[in-house]
Amino acid sequence: MKSIRTILMTVASVLFLAIAFAGPDAQAAPVKMADGTMFDAQYYASAYPDVVAVFGTNADLLYMHYQLCGKAEGRLPVAPSAAAPALTTGAATGDFDATYYATKYPDVASILGYDPALLKLHYDLYGKAEGRFPNAAAENAATAAAVTTPVAGGAAPAAGVTISSLGSRYAAVSADVMLDGTGTGYHAKISLQNGIGSAISFGIQYDLFGQKPYNGKTVFLSENVVNNLPGGQVYTRHGYAQLGVPTNIMIALDTQTGMVYLYVNGTLVGQVANTNLLQGNLSAVVEGAARIDGDTVFANFTNVRFKKAGTSNTNGDRVYFWQTQNTNAGIATAYSGSAPGGWCTSSNITVRGTIVGLGPFDWDSAYANVSGMGIYALWL
Repeated sequence: MKSIRTILMTVASVLFLAIAFAGPDAQAAPVKMADGTMFDAQYYASAYPDVVAVFGTNADLLYMHYQLCGKAEGRLPVAPSAAAPALTTGAATGDFDATYYATKYPDVASILGYDPALLKLHYDLYGKAEGRFPNAAAENAATAAAVTTPVAGGAAPAAGVTISSLGSRYAAVSADVMLDGTGTGYHAKISLQNGIGSAISFGIQYDLFGQKPYNGKTVFLSENVVNNLPGGQVYTRHGYAQLGVPTNIMIALDTQTGMVYLYVNGTLVGQVANTNLLQGNLSAVVEGAARIDGDTVFANFTNVRFKKAGTSNTNGDRVYFWQTQNTNAGIATAYSGSAPGGWCTSSNITVRGTIVGLGPFDWDSAYANVSGMGIYALWL
């Protein structure tokens, strides 16, 4: 997960290259870029003076900022519609139904209005990756295919699959996870990440606006991030969970095949493939987050344990506790036992607080600003 600071540093590092190829100042109408994206440099400059203060009004530099930073920050590439034109049923582009999309997702319509082109643009840039549906048929198909078998919560049983059960080919992280909160959405999850854009996370989430039939319910949710491009993230629900109940959760990565196995209380509940995780340096992360301003989260992770590839018959390998990190001013991360900046075989982390400062955005469009985390280096 990249912070805005990190992304801006990346932009600065390539700025001299962009200047060499820079075009005219922002003054033209919206244009279609090489990747098919519509971008209005004049609007972007007027809407985001903080960007202009750093990059000026050069159209190419503004577009570079949007691609590298603005898109991830939830900035708009074109102006939202000033008026809300009447939409008729079936106002669709291909498989995209603008009437359905605006009605289904009022949070999007409240920002962009009801312009079919802008709604389609939002779906292409954000909605698809966020798991939003382009039309009613797609929603109905997903609902019919949903797995709704509950998975019982509760403390981890004495018997079952644990880190000590895994062979040497596996890397893993596990924790006893308890989630609570208030508002429209909050989650607690563990993850394995490789530092170059791929990750697998698994945890407990409540989302009032989640995918049917899980909206307004608490579920076990995995996010398989093959890459950070649109469509590179797949969300899967693995049954219902319980708030306020400690539940043992584990992620096990087969470092020979790239298969990832997901466990709840020692029972396999899902598996995904992500061979990209076999590249780069592997780290483990525990994270708590909430959805929008005013939502609160209490995410408690106890008995956090780790397994490196190449070991076996261990109840927790020694890893380096890299740091805690808060990406929202209202969120605080605390630890007990092992402290950041040292070695540990187990860890305890608590993330709690109230989201502030997102404005009209949420944890999908401003994902880098809603969390508290503990980060552990498995490669050391």
